[in-house]
Amino acid sequence: MAVLRPPPKLTVSEWADKERRLDSQSSAEPGRWHTSRAEYQRGMMDACCDPKNVEVVIMSAAQLGKSEALLNIIGYHIDNDPSPILMLQPSLDMAQSFSKDRVANGLLASTPCLQDKVKSPRSRDSGNTTLHKIFAGGSITLVGANSPSGLASRPIRLVLCDEVDRYPTSAGSEGDPIQLARKRASTFWNRRIIMVSTPTNKGASRIEDAFEKSDQRRYYVPCQHCGHEQVLNWSNVQWVDGNPDTAKYQCEECSALWSDSDRRKSVKEGSWVATAPFNGVAGFAISGLYSPWTPLAEGVRDFLLVKKNPEQLKVWTNTYLGQSWEDQGESIDEYNLFERRESFDQKVPEEVLFLTAGVDVQDDRLEISIIGWGRDDESWVIDHHVMYGDPSTPHLWTALDTRIFNTYPSHDGRDLPIRATAIDSGGHYTNSVYSYAKRN
Repeated sequence: MAVLRPPPKLTVSEWADKERRLDSQSSAEPGRWHTSRAEYQRGMMDACCDPKNVEVVIMSAAQLGKSEALLNIIGYHIDNDPSPILMLQPSLDMAQSFSKDRVANGLLASTPCLQDKVKSPRSRDSGNTTLHKIFAGGSITLVGANSPSGLASRPIRLVLCDEVDRYPTSAGSEGDPIQLARKRASTFWNRRIIMVSTPTNKGASRIEDAFEKSDQRRYYVPCQHCGHEQVLNWSNVQWVDGNPDTAKYQCEECSALWSDSDRRKSVKEGSWVATAPFNGVAGFAISGLYSPWTPLAEGVRDFLLVKKNPEQLKVWTNTYLGQSWEDQGESIDEYNLFERRESFDQKVPEEVLFLTAGVDVQDDRLEISIIGWGRDDESWVIDHHVMYGDPSTPHLWTALDTRIFNTYPSHDGRDLPIRATAIDSGGHYTNSVYSYAKRN
């Protein structure tokens, strides 16, 4: 009868404040969990039980409590909303380590209400192994993103993707691991996909790409002096040269300097504000400037140590600012580029000797660019098409045939075919790309 009784109407943060306990091995502050200790976690955790959110994306600096928030979500579902759960770690070794250290010896062993929900692995037929644990009404499976067999075996309602920027491009030869995990949840009307990571390189960061497709929530905090609400930015951190211990945060409105206690109080009074339209994906971005555990002086000290070393500065940018890293290269003068435009009609310029095509594969479309090539590697963009549809179905690939096997008239009367085509197979519908390439 206890299984049939409706669960209490709690959010994840309310459950954690009521039930969660932290152990001394994984936390510097063991004992009862208090969401108010890092108030920004409340919005992130509660979004994961909001039925409006099909996906939740958290782009965060390191050591802001991401892993503990994921453990709270797992504990909430084991205790309050049993479901089949899948957790992806970057590798199988990391999945095993997370299961032993954080789930079994941390969450399950330290939180009283969970201790009887998952049987001891020592008992016969317990359904409790390192990577798969059964509880009443559900289970939790931990897999490595590099392990295709672990991603393809069972239907899942709740998918937790941790440190997605460290995932391989493809799970073996099966394709993008996140897409494979999404397929496991497709039969559940109340499915939830949660992606968490610190970002890496701009243009190659999975978490940044996912965040940009979300409603892009930022954490606004009030100034203790003038009340103005603002997002904390590194450009407003001030200190005396050579003395990082003098670091303070300067309000963007009244220029008052905040002490660390001012900053921590402001974070406790802050709130998440969406900066883009909502489309079913709740996105959160937060930096180390909000950390209640790291003084500003420590962030400044680390910055001064690495600012002259691009590789170390990249790590600091990713892990402290929670931002992707963009290498500084040569820039293009936009005016000079604009002045070099050439106009030509629907016919291919006479300097073109042959054509090639490049196809980019996305979740909901194919984009094909037709390029004309002349002597000395000179090239022209002849055409560009965006074809919307599901790349996992044959219809879109049949439509691509009409573009690839088309010919283009040139000024001297030739009909130029496309001589070669390159299709992106890294990360989106890899098997569909392989099948199309093999057929042609």
